[in-house]
Amino acid sequence: MARLKVMLAAVVLAALVGSVPMQAQAVKVIISGSSALWQAMALAAYNGNNTQGNCVSGGTAPCFHYTAGGFILNDSRPATKGGSALQDKGNIWIIWDSASPAHVWAYVTTDSVVGQRCYFAHPRCTVLIGSFPAAGNLINSALWGDGSSDSTPPAAVQALFTGGIAVNTAATDIRPEDGLFATCRANSVLGGGPDGLAGLGYGTNASGVCPTFGAALGKLVGSDILSGYPGSTSAFHVVAYNISGTDPFTNQAIPKFTTVSVGAAPIVFITARDAALGNVTNATDGQLQTVFSGTTCKGNVFAGGGSGNINAYLREMLSGTMNTTEYTVFRYPDFSGNSQEAGVNATNPLAALGCGTGGSRYRGIGTGEVVKHVLNSQANFSLDGIAYTFFSFGNVSSIANSAHYGYLTLNGVDPIFHQYGSTIDPVQPSIAGALPGAANVPCSGGFPCSEKQMWSGNLSFPNVRNGSYRAWSVIRLVSDGTALAAAKLLVKGSNTFAATSVPDYIPAVKVGTTDPGLFLLRSHYTRFGIAPVNIATTGDKGGDEGGCILSSSGVVATSDTTTKLAQAAPGGPCVSVP
Repeated sequence: MARLKVMLAAVVLAALVGSVPMQAQAVKVIISGSSALWQAMALAAYNGNNTQGNCVSGGTAPCFHYTAGGFILNDSRPATKGGSALQDKGNIWIIWDSASPAHVWAYVTTDSVVGQRCYFAHPRCTVLIGSFPAAGNLINSALWGDGSSDSTPPAAVQALFTGGIAVNTAATDIRPEDGLFATCRANSVLGGGPDGLAGLGYGTNASGVCPTFGAALGKLVGSDILSGYPGSTSAFHVVAYNISGTDPFTNQAIPKFTTVSVGAAPIVFITARDAALGNVTNATDGQLQTVFSGTTCKGNVFAGGGSGNINAYLREMLSGTMNTTEYTVFRYPDFSGNSQEAGVNATNPLAALGCGTGGSRYRGIGTGEVVKHVLNSQANFSLDGIAYTFFSFGNVSSIANSAHYGYLTLNGVDPIFHQYGSTIDPVQPSIAGALPGAANVPCSGGFPCSEKQMWSGNLSFPNVRNGSYRAWSVIRLVSDGTALAAAKLLVKGSNTFAATSVPDYIPAVKVGTTDPGLFLLRSHYTRFGIAPVNIATTGDKGGDEGGCILSSSGVVATSDTTTKLAQAAPGGPCVSVP
């Protein structure tokens, strides 16, 4: 233990005084953030131009891959205020090539806002591990395209991480302005705003107010958000950062950043189906607000539901999934709905918090925990449960193709397929309302399988593409400098794989003749005084979670260079901008 403390202290000191040694020219991207892109980016880094082991552009074939859990994201900034470095853990993939020295790409999963904080913090978080664990093979070997298993990284690659290597890219389900808004909302006293939820009570700042440089440690670091899953010790830290100007801990300048749109993915409401939710197929915004706000947690809130109690499983408020759902289904950008945080009152951990009538509300940290909540709803609570997640085949694999679990349409619109309960799309399970999994993939041997083979009409998620399904968000990378160029190459490769191999999301831009890209955007609006811009070539600025869904008439597929529509304020009408 003493040796580990000495090692961690050395890493903190190195981060405080500048860059950590061993990075050199070999490092391409070190990503932290959302799990929504974790697998797709790994496949892109390893396979390059859709050739197994060929490496993304900028690499020397062949490439190699490694995955494992327990890697640390170390934020050293609190030490400048007399506190301790803060650490979040996640799974990692590492890809390296055959060059000398090897080029390295890596990605640690946390959630969107933690990933953003680790990128925008100055000094940035470092990825750290005391010693490398055995390869975990956390991505199915079939998905790599060549059936290969993980390799153990060579000593020189391991040294980058045992010495500590700085994050240079964030992966996020929400824009940086919206991520900062979520942090300030959490890191402030409970109350304020039209619904009393401008601040959520995990900090001591005024409701919804961000602390500035010179603030005391207690203003900059709030209470950890704890898991309510039985036996879990998972937690995420609530820590201040800025996206422009200077860092609130160190006053170091924050570089100008660029967001790169990767694609769009729908939020899906998932349920257990053994009791009160067994016959429920649809949910309206109002019904979901009733349950997730804790007003009534009974199956008969929904059409076809039984009279028995149910549980609602929420995500942490630093989650991109949580914030996307909050502003497209629950609270809305103009706060006119009913927030899932209503009545929580900073209960921490949120576990067995009784609803007005019926069951209870619980919090899960990360996608995996809320899916486990649903998976084990009967075993742990003897009740059916409901949760929400960004759809990907990996996210829902544990409850896929089963009569005991399913998903709901939202306001009568299917998030995944053309029509709920049909078999119009080849990947659609024969069990009505079941989630699709590897067993349903129509290609021989399962994945990889192209979207045109899995969906009738050749394109994935048809009701997101046509604008009728409202709960979705654009997933993005955020970066700067030389890492930005490498990140853009990863995005290009990932888009190809989303169309041809593992269709987890809709590519943001056109993929050859295979996929036309996303023809929609969410209108931006003013957030933190940052005026809205939807035009990628001039900045792509402002918040957009829950923004108006706009047709770009194909413009988004060519980098969104002419669309000039936005919202001046959250919830306001969509208007033209200069």
